[in-house]
Amino acid sequence: MCRHLQDRGQEQIRNWVAWCMVNLGVVAALGILLRYKATWSLPAVNYKYLLNAHSHFAFNGWVTTVLFTALVYMLVEAGGQLSKVYKMQFWLNQVSSFGMLVSFTLQGYGAVSIFFSALSVVFYYWFAWQFSMDLLKVSLPGIVKACTRAALFFLVLSSAGPFLLGYSMSHELGDMNFYYNAIYLYLHFQYNGWFTFGVLALFFFSASRAGIVFPATSSRWFFWLMAGACIPAYTLSLLWTAPAGWVWMVAGVAGLAQWVALLVLTVLLWRSRGKWVLALRPMERLLWFCAYIAFGAKIKLQALSVIPFFGRLTFGYRPVIIAYLHLVMLCFVSFFMVGFLIRTGIFRMRRSLGHFGLGIWMTGVIGNEVLLLIQSLLALSGLAWEDSPYFLFGATLTIGAGIVMMLWAAAVRDR
Repeated sequence: MCRHLQDRGQEQIRNWVAWCMVNLGVVAALGILLRYKATWSLPAVNYKYLLNAHSHFAFNGWVTTVLFTALVYMLVEAGGQLSKVYKMQFWLNQVSSFGMLVSFTLQGYGAVSIFFSALSVVFYYWFAWQFSMDLLKVSLPGIVKACTRAALFFLVLSSAGPFLLGYSMSHELGDMNFYYNAIYLYLHFQYNGWFTFGVLALFFFSASRAGIVFPATSSRWFFWLMAGACIPAYTLSLLWTAPAGWVWMVAGVAGLAQWVALLVLTVLLWRSRGKWVLALRPMERLLWFCAYIAFGAKIKLQALSVIPFFGRLTFGYRPVIIAYLHLVMLCFVSFFMVGFLIRTGIFRMRRSLGHFGLGIWMTGVIGNEVLLLIQSLLALSGLAWEDSPYFLFGATLTIGAGIVMMLWAAAVRDR
């Protein structure tokens, strides 16, 4: 196995995976600082600046980096070449990610942070073009290629958000609806486009490698329902502005289409459940099962936001917003991606210590979601949970401790 990976250029990819996991640790460290700042006092740190640094680095330093690495791994496994172009792209993304980390922490939105943000957009375009061209040269199942192309398309499309945001700020429009909708455009096509279809591409790739073949018709239905609904589903992010009736109608249809897609995927998974039990080890099954639950919750919550009561809940309560963002980033994307890295062997840990750290990390992530849910329900009832910051700080510490243990287990394993 090791010789095979080296022969296919996978040792380089293992090094990138190590960077990915360190970056995940940096995201956790920023989360701990944010929770500390919200619970106690940390005058030296500007909360808003640190929040911007946390979110931008989570998107680019962790999720985009790990998706890039996993997709390149998929390409190489399918017979493609790990060219110098991808090595340059990887480091370009790291420079832009760490540049945003430092500059947003020190100045918030300013000339330096905007420069590094623009650099990340250059990476988006370059990677999307190069990978699309190389995808034509390898043999992969149709559903894998379709999801990959959709992921790259939405990655590029998401860049319209920062451009619109920059236009709003440079022209001092003063229109807060325009300002926030530009942010939501970026978030939507990152979360529901690039992240989601990137994960789906890797999932269907893993299924094909495990000898699990889904019916072509059902797979196509699932893909076209998800992909076709993605652009219209942006209207779900506009409902807070009390838009025209046709916007509500488009949002409702998009939410329903995604719900039907979830049903199709659930049927496909249920019918192949026996094969998945044999293909995945227990920890991998747990990670991916949790990722599936989170994916289903994401789809249902999006659809329910069309109902005014749930829409007000979604946009009106900060704990709900934070809970949703972490549901997608950690419970859906991160659980799946860590499971993928472990399953493929490109992230290796000493078994006992690694699994213990993995369990601690998952406990912290799920505990954080539960605490945010409780906080949201109490806020909805008009009640304040004064001790919630302390519990949330503890959950964030648990997340960080789990990642440190996994990194330690990986370092010990490679000695």
